Formats: sequence, C-alpha cells, structure tokens
Amino acid sequence: MKNFMIVVLMFCGWMAQGQDDQGAVEKKITPFIAYDFGEAAFNKFKSISGEVGVQFANDHLLRLVHMNIHLTEQHLSSSFAGAIDGPDVEGRFLGVEAFYDLPAFTNGLYIGPSIGYYKTSYDHLILSQSFEKQTATVGLGLSYQETDILGVDGLYFRFSIPMRISLNASEESLLGETVIKNDRFGNNIWMFIGYRF
Repeated sequence: MKNFMIVVLMFCGWMAQGQDDQGAVEKKITPFIAYDFGEAAFNKFKSISGEVGVQFANDHLLRLVHMNIHLTEQHLSSSFAGAIDGPDVEGRFLGVEAFYDLPAFTNGLYIGPSIGYYKTSYDHLILSQSFEKQTATVGLGLSYQETDILGVDGLYFRFSIPMRISLNASEESLLGETVIKNDRFGNNIWMFIGYRF
C-alpha cells in the first residue's frame, strides 16, 4: 500500500508539472471539495465518500476520490451492482482513486485515466463468515460537471462513471450459499455535490 501511494503521488506530481507552462492563460487554479450522494443514496446514506482536487488554468482536473461505503445487501444483489448472487451478505467498499480529467467534446464533459487502490469486504449476516479482497486498479473515468448550480457561485455538481480493471482480481468465492462474483472489471455511479473555492 505504501509503494502504491508513492506511485500515486508521483503520477499526480508529473501530471500537475505541465500546468506551469500555461502562463499565457490568465485563469487561476481552482480547488474544490465534494460529497458523493450517488453511492450514499444506493446504500441508505451509510457513506463517507467524496472528492478533493484542483481545476487548472487549462480546465484540466486533478481529482482524488475517497470511497468509504457500507454496502447493503439490496445494493450488492441488485441487477446494477451484481456483486453477489444470493442473500444475507453485506459489505464495505474502501479505497482511493486519482483521476486526471481532460475536457472532451463539449463544455462540462471530461474523460481521463485513473489509478486507485480498493479493499472490498463481505460479511454473512447469519453465518460467522467473511471475505476480503484488495487490489490496485487502472481505469478511465467519464464525468459531466455543472458549475454555479442553483445560481450559487462556486456550488457544483459532477456526475461521474469510473470504469476500472483490477490488477489483483479475485475469483468467485462462497459465503454460505451466496456467490461473491469476481472483480476483474468494476464501475460505479458517483454524484458529487460540492464547492469550488
């Protein structure tokens, strides 16, 4: 984990280094912070997740997303999440992911690479069984950002769909009779509401 965080910091520093060459543009660097209402809503608001980052003068974004979610049985077994097949299992999704987003096609739409590290744990609600998996990830994020929402200067909304490949994917496992599916590919729906300073 320590080596992975060093790589994340080096990547972020390398990506930000190119921003110093934007002297001709007179826009300022804008920091931001937000809470994720997307995963929270899917999981009965048992979540402390969000993003922090900066928007550079050339409109590129450097974001660090932190996820800490208590995953309900209903969400895990839903057709959208599809993480388990069976009843009586809840979980926890904990991790960080760094994104470097580039403006794409139209105002407010972004696309960019990501690297991350996630730990997902599952607990059987009846049996005293649990399962945990950890993995570094690489991926791609698509997002749409709307600024100054509701006429409030600085208030923003970001709809984000990160897609990632696990570098240490786990095979299917059993908790009781419930199947924990493999995690080779993962994605989420995040809806951040936050403030740009």
